[in-house]
Amino acid sequence: MSIKEQQILNPRKLRVARFFSRLSGNIKPALNANASILKSGIRKILIQEHQCIGDVLMLEPSLTAIKKAYPDAEVHLLCVPAMKELAIKTKLADKILQYPKEAPLAEDYDLAFDFHGDVRRLKSLKKYSSRLYAGFSFSGGAKLLSHVIDYPYDEHQVERPFDLLEKLNIPVERKIPELKGFENISKIRDMILLHPGADHDARRWPEEHWQELIAKLKRDEHDMIWITPPSESFPKDVKSFTGDLVELAELIAGATLLIGCDSMSVHLAAALGTPALAIFGSQDPELTKPYGPKGYFIIPEKECTHRRRDWRLCKECMKAVEPEDVFQQINSIISK
Repeated sequence: MSIKEQQILNPRKLRVARFFSRLSGNIKPALNANASILKSGIRKILIQEHQCIGDVLMLEPSLTAIKKAYPDAEVHLLCVPAMKELAIKTKLADKILQYPKEAPLAEDYDLAFDFHGDVRRLKSLKKYSSRLYAGFSFSGGAKLLSHVIDYPYDEHQVERPFDLLEKLNIPVERKIPELKGFENISKIRDMILLHPGADHDARRWPEEHWQELIAKLKRDEHDMIWITPPSESFPKDVKSFTGDLVELAELIAGATLLIGCDSMSVHLAAALGTPALAIFGSQDPELTKPYGPKGYFIIPEKECTHRRRDWRLCKECMKAVEPEDVFQQINSIISK
């Protein structure tokens, strides 16, 4: 599956998933799908989002819309463990549960959501007792849901849930992610944060590029802090930070700019109102760039022609983003 010449889902896995969904009769929705919901009958809601931190952050406008649409309902968020304390502090839901330790198998819900298009996620959602289930059909599993639409894979990840919420008559009034609770943190002038972490090696910018960028920033007398991923070392000539996600959010909220890869840190910065510059390789930034007016990105000058091991990511494309180009974009962002 590709969009804008960019492959976004492993085609072999997609064919296999759809084949088995056809065999099981789950490729199309049930005839009575998407019936109107009586809002007064919804007292408890579950949102399942435990794939990664960035996915939870990009879901914030949808969580806010659901809470506003069902003000009398108790909303539970089942999320990745590292996100729990930050989700509690920013009040993303009435109850925050970490997956899998606190999976609510004994709870009874009226409505349960999953905002990914993978049939495996839908099967996971069905483990929880609920009268209604809402989600996307993409690799199959449509009949597992009471409320379902086709997965809008060509939209930004922040925007995709809005289509499903519209089907349920849930208006989304604010579409840019915002995290509350850090408004009183003062900005430190000219403080630039560098975050090299990413969940895949082919998403990461080369270490030698980071070192060259640091040298350029030092010559311009910028203050820098290196956000050290767990169990990794850091450049000896730069101040470093290691802490939990709440402490990281506090640091980002007070910074001038964050530079990172296509990972959670750029989404966290944008949601906190701190400009974020994301370095992309072969993946399409229009689908996962830091969202909103504080989000920026940089991509290689040339399209990917490399022989790559991953079906979507390319280490050589990340390497093709030059430190000088990143440095120039940093100056452009700061000058604004």
